Amino acid sequence: MHTVKQNYRFFSILIVIFASIGGILYGYDIGVISGALLFIRGSIALTDTQMSIIVAAVLGGGSIATLVSGAFADWFGRKKMIAFSAFIFLVGVILVITAHSFMGILLGRLTQGIGVGIITIVIPLYLVETAPAAMRGRSITAFQLFLTGGILLAYLINLIFAPSGNWHAMFMCAMIPGLLLLISMYYAPESPRWLYLKGHVERAKNVLLSSRSKTEAEHDLTRMKAVAKVDVYSGARWQKHYLLPLVITFTVACLAQLTGINSILQFAAMILEHAGLSSNVTSILGTVTVGLINFLMTAVALMLVDKVGRRPLLILGTSGVVAAMFLLGLVNLVLDAGTLRGYLTLAGLVLYILFFAVGPGVVIWLILSELMPMSIRGKSMSVALFLNSLTSTLFAGVFMTLAHWIGYTGIFWLCSGSTMIYLFMAIYCIPETKNRSLEEIEQYFMKKVKGS
Repeated sequence: MHTVKQNYRFFSILIVIFASIGGILYGYDIGVISGALLFIRGSIALTDTQMSIIVAAVLGGGSIATLVSGAFADWFGRKKMIAFSAFIFLVGVILVITAHSFMGILLGRLTQGIGVGIITIVIPLYLVETAPAAMRGRSITAFQLFLTGGILLAYLINLIFAPSGNWHAMFMCAMIPGLLLLISMYYAPESPRWLYLKGHVERAKNVLLSSRSKTEAEHDLTRMKAVAKVDVYSGARWQKHYLLPLVITFTVACLAQLTGINSILQFAAMILEHAGLSSNVTSILGTVTVGLINFLMTAVALMLVDKVGRRPLLILGTSGVVAAMFLLGLVNLVLDAGTLRGYLTLAGLVLYILFFAVGPGVVIWLILSELMPMSIRGKSMSVALFLNSLTSTLFAGVFMTLAHWIGYTGIFWLCSGSTMIYLFMAIYCIPETKNRSLEEIEQYFMKKVKGS
């Protein structure tokens, strides 16, 4: 019996590792531009607006992809869409490393963005539908851990190639995880809940039995049937209990980016350079520190999310982000550019990323994937992540302009205020989902509607 249980666990972990490689692609794409931009502007003449557009291009491409990926994942399956995302990403890398102009880089970054946009929808969807309830939180957190690992890897690669300024090589290294994801999808099973949705009940049962005990598999199948009885799986008509989780997830999707996370990670080297760490190598080394803290604290969250729960981590994390961003704004307001402000800004960014990683960074994927009802999960996640990507794209697109208008102090305080709203939602609106099956979470919202 013990050996059988180990086999279930091993297979579940293998599924998580296969899928979570996509997180490396997403993270690498976010992190690589931070250092590469310092050298791209040296070989290709770029204005501040063009630099912002290059950073925002990945997020813009992701916005396009997220809007349709959920529907495509419902039609073609989660597994095929993950493989397709890896292929598109690899095409984007080739376009970037062969580019010799602003438009060439822009096209490559947009293509990469489409690839990672699909990843942000389909991999959390795949993991939340495939992993057993007891390790679902850790499964989604593993995606975020690999994502932060991808950011850290990009920062380290940037540091290695910084002396030569070889930004082409910085991007080329992304092909390794891209190929790994493409190959691994050949061996991964399809989502059991997608199979059930398409009427392949026996195949769904076999996938469930490979990753959990017979009792757990039968329990999950029973829950699927129970939800199907109220016409949730059919998607034939609107259900009243859809509204509350949709409002929560759509609002959180926007607020998650208004914490500033993607823009700050991608402009980190330039923020540190502006604060007073004038050397390119020193600025990139500072980003490595930020990336390392991000990775380590996500690993801590991985161990806590299924024990402590989602809400306590989110409340702790958003509280810390509010304080860290306020202090960053204060440092940049009262001190002149120089070594002191540079290192205090680095310390503030470390504090910011520490709290973000342990709370919002991990919980966002759980909120977007766990709260959605099954029959509209793919489509509603598409809309939620479209809003997430659109918010991120717009913020990154005006980041340098905002820096000129209101300064970095204004940007940091804007993020602090937005995160305060997120904190309010964490306290009053977001339910705890620890140790609940997806069907039990959906039934929770059904009861809320009946009780109102």
